[in-house]
Amino acid sequence: MGTAKATKAADKSQICRKLVTALQKLYGKSVPKIELSVVETMLFAACLEDNPWAPAEAGLKKVLTSYFDLNEVRVSSVSELEQSLAPLKDADWKGLRIRSILRFIFETTYSYDYEKLRRQTLEQAVKTLKKVNDISPFIRDFILHEILGSHVICLDTSMLTAARWLGLVPANADVDDASEFLKGGIKKSEVSEFCHLLRCLSTDPKYAPRFLDPSDTELSMDDVMDRFVELQSPPKKKPAKLVPPPEPPKIEKTASSKSVTLAGTAKPSAAVPSIPAKNQPMKPAVKLPPPPAKAPAKKTSATNPTPAKPATSKTVAKQTGKTVSGTSAKAPPAKPEAGKSTSNRKPAAVSGKPTPKKPRK
Repeated sequence: MGTAKATKAADKSQICRKLVTALQKLYGKSVPKIELSVVETMLFAACLEDNPWAPAEAGLKKVLTSYFDLNEVRVSSVSELEQSLAPLKDADWKGLRIRSILRFIFETTYSYDYEKLRRQTLEQAVKTLKKVNDISPFIRDFILHEILGSHVICLDTSMLTAARWLGLVPANADVDDASEFLKGGIKKSEVSEFCHLLRCLSTDPKYAPRFLDPSDTELSMDDVMDRFVELQSPPKKKPAKLVPPPEPPKIEKTASSKSVTLAGTAKPSAAVPSIPAKNQPMKPAVKLPPPPAKAPAKKTSATNPTPAKPATSKTVAKQTGKTVSGTSAKAPPAKPEAGKSTSNRKPAAVSGKPTPKKPRK
């Protein structure tokens, strides 16, 4: 919500009077009054905070009739008081404050008669109420206005939220600052009427949710009536925020391979091992299926002849037929002489000594 600007042309009193006239058309001109003792007025202020007037009266009446006397209320637990005040907003806090008020009065006077507060000055009454535990600024201001007749604007959290939304008070003002800010524009005789009508507006279930939406621009008291007209019109629908489509998942590259491909989309590539970084465990390489085994090549038959048996150690083969170091080599077969048959001729045996020829018959 934007901050409220200082009033320039319009006077606070005129703007507050215009707002009261507009609220009277919605909630009427009658202002409820109470005729209660000081103690009961303090208890009623606790019930009235952030609640309409009629439910607060019903809540106080239920508390007074559900217990034997105020002394029984004082010694009751907060949860028991919360059940009695259940229809009211923040019933647990109200039960705590009611019990704290009764304890303070009883410990001060040993009774539940505190009419002496009416005879105190404003300064004395403020000092007295500060001694009460768990008391809120609204309860304090309501007691000062209703019992002492002081010129105090009684604002609770709901009324402060509505006043900020309308631009009646600065956006960063708390209850005390807002009360002091409105005090200059509202007469003492008009305090009860103004506070009652503002409470009716702030607790109206038709408008209360609207006060939670902050304003996008800075507001001043000059904008109060325009904001009130806007409040009575149907709320504007805010454009829906476009949600961006989700980003596709990113494929993280590992240190064990250069690229990772989805199954079925590309052929698997050979894994290239990488040098692991220091102080980091080595990640296993991506295992790929082994390539199909190739059929063994057929061996061709050797064309070389079978190697000859090794000769004895005493022979060295030479084609010259001469002997070397006591050995003789195989001589090439002699050509047959013309007219002679070589069929009955046997080859010479290979040995260390030459074989003698047999004489022909």
